[in-house]
Amino acid sequence: MINTLFNSNSLQTIFRKSQFTIFAITFLICTITFSSVSVLTVESYAKQNLQLISRTVAERVQPALVFKDRITLTEILNEYTVQHEVKMIQVYDNSGQLIAESVKDLEYYSTLQNLFDKIFLNHPVNLTVEHNGLNVGKVVLYGSSKKILVFIFKIFIGLLLGMLFMLLALWWSVNSTYHHIMKSISPIISIAQLVSNQKAYNLRFPENDIKEFHNLNNVFNELLEEIQSWHNHLQNENNILSYQVQHDDLTKLPNRNYFNQVLFNKFDNPISREKIALIFIDNNNFKGINDKYGHLAGDEVLKETANRLKSSIRQNDFVARLSGDEFAIILDSVHQTDYLITIAENLIKTCDKPITYNDQEIYFSFSLGIALARNAHSIEDVISQADQAMYKAKDLKNHWYIYHH
Repeated sequence: MINTLFNSNSLQTIFRKSQFTIFAITFLICTITFSSVSVLTVESYAKQNLQLISRTVAERVQPALVFKDRITLTEILNEYTVQHEVKMIQVYDNSGQLIAESVKDLEYYSTLQNLFDKIFLNHPVNLTVEHNGLNVGKVVLYGSSKKILVFIFKIFIGLLLGMLFMLLALWWSVNSTYHHIMKSISPIISIAQLVSNQKAYNLRFPENDIKEFHNLNNVFNELLEEIQSWHNHLQNENNILSYQVQHDDLTKLPNRNYFNQVLFNKFDNPISREKIALIFIDNNNFKGINDKYGHLAGDEVLKETANRLKSSIRQNDFVARLSGDEFAIILDSVHQTDYLITIAENLIKTCDKPITYNDQEIYFSFSLGIALARNAHSIEDVISQADQAMYKAKDLKNHWYIYHH
């Protein structure tokens, strides 16, 4: 998969390949078409010009041909081979004998010109010369493709300049189009990365001035709304399940598993271990309450106990229901034993006021044992010390006891 990604072409490369392919095809077609039409036009013009020149030559050589004045004929022919695009002019008498000839001097591109002469002007112009209706001879004129050659050179240079201009324009067009598209794609990529890496389903793709990207953004936004809805639903479900797993259904306090997790985290940290204390709490006569008033009344006692315990501790302390009528509190930031005595007495006082259930006043009380984490070597030790202190407190009048070595 990674190799495939590295071997894939970029959008800019694809643009350039497609644009240059179109340019090459268009340029080739235009070059062939334009060159063909231009060359055929010039060829036609050259042949017509040769016909005109041959008629002019025939009229001028008529008197000299009648008298077979070779000197005059040669002068006239030389004049035309020099002044016009004529490669060679021959004059024959009525018996077919060559009596005068003029040939243009060879030029530096004669080889190439000879090739063009064979391609475009291979056949000479033959024109009969008449005098008073009688045939006195003929003129044979071979045209020169010099102008065609020069014209083709000019076309070639013009095409090269045009190609260079088109290449520059194409390069500018491809880059400007690529940058415009990337400017439109960049927000999409950024938001997609945030959604992928940070699960930011609340983000939305912005509006785009390119229609296709705008439609794509709308589809992605609808998809994100659906994902966000499901994500929120699952998150709520997970929160509910997590709460149910970690809390007691009756009192809504954290349960034993949650308590063990918090205690382990605090005890495992050497800094927090020095400052925490553990309190175990047990109802003194919960079985008697259940037997006398019923289990529903016992449940109300447990719920009221939970409420009074929560209202009597600080916000950063932790209270949990372990099982039945057993509760536990983890106290933070405990520096002095006197503070533990104050906490213990305040907790015991919460039992002074009875609860009312079915118009009956129900009195309840509990005992609590306290242990300091810094005096224990393990979690088991501090739990055992708090448990021992709690049972010790049941035999005391004040119903609380702090474990000592």
